[in-house]
Amino acid sequence: MAKWNAIVLIMMVVISVVVIVEAKDNKDWIKTFQICFQKCCKPCKPHDGNCFERCKLKCGGPNPPHGPGGPLPPKPPRY
Repeated sequence: MAKWNAIVLIMMVVISVVVIVEAKDNKDWIKTFQICFQKCCKPCKPHDGNCFERCKLKCGGPNPPHGPGGPLPPKPPRY
């Protein structure tokens, strides 16, 4: 039984270390993205959404959805 307890403890420690390292990497990515986005957006006009989207994509931000724009058509009523 003690052997299994040791194995479970080691697995828990390994998982904790991996989670901590990944959280730090994610925080570094966000900081890098913010710096790049701020530098890229300086020449953008205040209401130029295309400029901001280009900067977001250039700096590795989330990709906008592709496909037809606009809201979905309303569903027919169910009786």
